[in-house]
Amino acid sequence: MAKNNSPWFSVILILVFILPLITFALTTYTIYLKNQMKNLELKIEELDNNQLNTLNEVESASQSAVLEDLVLPQIEIGNTMARASYTIQELDYQVLLNNSVTMLKPYNEGAVKVFYDQREVFEEALYALNNDIPYFVFQNRDKYYLYRSDYSLEGEAEEQYLFSIQIYLYTTPAPAMFPTMALRQGGIPAFVFNGKFQQSNEDYWAILVGLFDDYNEAQTYLKNMDEELVFELTGLSIADRFTKGIYFTGVETE
Repeated sequence: MAKNNSPWFSVILILVFILPLITFALTTYTIYLKNQMKNLELKIEELDNNQLNTLNEVESASQSAVLEDLVLPQIEIGNTMARASYTIQELDYQVLLNNSVTMLKPYNEGAVKVFYDQREVFEEALYALNNDIPYFVFQNRDKYYLYRSDYSLEGEAEEQYLFSIQIYLYTTPAPAMFPTMALRQGGIPAFVFNGKFQQSNEDYWAILVGLFDDYNEAQTYLKNMDEELVFELTGLSIADRFTKGIYFTGVETE
């Protein structure tokens, strides 16, 4: 009878004592693993935060260093006058053009004179260049126009009216300055015209080319402009072009 009940006794013993013990051990180990995982998550999160803070500090330091080292170019709107002294032998049309004023307005102090002798106009421009007198020189075939801010008007005229050719228009100065300098480097006598819209009275900046005392001469120059050269120098095509008037008021003479 005892022998027949021994297998059942073993099963009952396992169910009553051993299985609960194993369950308790597994539960305890599971709780331990969960706590370890939480600790690991906290360490990972703390590490990520520290690394993020470090990266932010490094990035901020790098940006500060870049800003300290970075010097942005300043655009000077107005006269670009050379500080070196030149002699007549050192001059050519390109040198005079590069060193002439970069901007004119609807009304300008001074006047424009017309020359047909190259040496004469070069000497007049050289004097302006070496004495920091604002000037602008323009050659159209064998005819030279020279604006100088110290020229007086001829005769009893109260103002002088000339034509120029507008090829671009902008509402801020910087976009007008860079193409103008590129055009000049290519030999095109461009300058920036700072005018105002009639209705809003807001400023605008246009790129103009040349000075003409005769409307027909201006129209001929306008029709024969080298559009391909303009595009090569500036990357901009000429959408529209027309003549624009500029006034010169002269200077008072004693």
